[in-house]
Amino acid sequence: MKSSKDVSVLKQLMTYTGPAVLGLLINALYNIVDRIFVGQFVGAEGLSAVTMVFPVSIFQFAFILLFSSGTGVLISNYLGKSTPEKAEIALGNMVAGLLVSIVVFTSAGLLFYEPLLKFFGASGKLLAMSGDYLQVIVIGFPLSFFIALEFTCRAEGNPRLPAILVFVSSIINILLDIVFMKGFDMGVRGAGLATIIAQGVNGSLLLAYYLRGKSVIKLLWKNIRLQKKIIFPMLLLGLSPFIMDFATSLQNMIINNLLIKSGGSEAVAVMGIIFSVNVLFMMTSLGIGDGIQPIVSFNLGANQHVKNYRILRYTMIIIGLIGLLGVLICELFPNLIIRIFINNEAITEMAEKALQIFAFCIPFYMIQIIATRYFQAVQENNIAVFLAILRPILLFVPILYTLNHFYGLNGIWIAFVVSDSLAALVSLLLVRKYSLKKLRVPRKSNWLT
Repeated sequence: MKSSKDVSVLKQLMTYTGPAVLGLLINALYNIVDRIFVGQFVGAEGLSAVTMVFPVSIFQFAFILLFSSGTGVLISNYLGKSTPEKAEIALGNMVAGLLVSIVVFTSAGLLFYEPLLKFFGASGKLLAMSGDYLQVIVIGFPLSFFIALEFTCRAEGNPRLPAILVFVSSIINILLDIVFMKGFDMGVRGAGLATIIAQGVNGSLLLAYYLRGKSVIKLLWKNIRLQKKIIFPMLLLGLSPFIMDFATSLQNMIINNLLIKSGGSEAVAVMGIIFSVNVLFMMTSLGIGDGIQPIVSFNLGANQHVKNYRILRYTMIIIGLIGLLGVLICELFPNLIIRIFINNEAITEMAEKALQIFAFCIPFYMIQIIATRYFQAVQENNIAVFLAILRPILLFVPILYTLNHFYGLNGIWIAFVVSDSLAALVSLLLVRKYSLKKLRVPRKSNWLT
């Protein structure tokens, strides 16, 4: 039987992680719907074009995380120490950093989108279609960057608002996909336009929440400036998720190049389908990781380390079970999943085998994401940064090239499983070591029990 302390921890865990997971899943859903519409209305080339642009979207989100994730940790920690005025200064610094990023990214994206896509490996018709999509996405950067405010909402104890706004924007995105792609036959440009309008609504409403003074911590004009004593600790805390997403962006760029060489644009389309399935489980783990961060950071500030141990234990168990469910779904129903996206026999045959191989990595990378987010929340930055680069760079890249050399296209899918399983093992060992030394968990007790 669970103790009252266990029940309390589980209730708090569900209160924060539930809305975070729901919000990210809904966000993932409308990206998946984008790919479904592109696959059904434009075809394999359109799906390949959207997949080629995916590294840019990840790169953008990496910079959002660089500012927002660290800010969320600081805000929760300051509130745990009962110093809300410091939390407001952190919020202002984050917004200042976002404004600088918006100017740099939008300008660079509009000027250099074509050389960037060529660098990714796009050429010919694929280059033209991916360029059409990327141009539209870049135009939406000025508002989409403000989805960073989702993290500060959760950090100040309001996890419901981001989930509600993501739900609203996802409905807008799906409806506009139908209008632009089916009604006006706008192809991938229509998919991009639907996305930036939906993201713009989300970002605008989050910004309005702070500007209208509805929030717990206030966004004050005097705080919207970069201050070294705030911005550097903020960036340091946000460094691990930034590196993880930045490395994932590079990882996807490398994969797309190898896919084109090993299987052509059809293989890139297959990767797009796999990404769409994968993003559901990735967003679940990210949502749980983002959801526990405010709790863990608050407990750290309040010196409640035992609560953090319980949160870590239950989170890892939940993640493991969800990951195993993902493996079962992909192994039992691969053909059904693939045909949702596209009706093409050659791609379906290639994707079915790829998905069944790839599925085995799902629980492993989910565990590593949680471990990285946890170490970030307890401000163990060196460990968090190491885990952030472990899977996508230190392990995946050499394993990818080795297995691709010996096994061709199948080697690419196998590389995910090998690198993710090794990264998960290292993550669990580091978590156990931290639990024994820093949290003083008895050695006779396994950290998961």
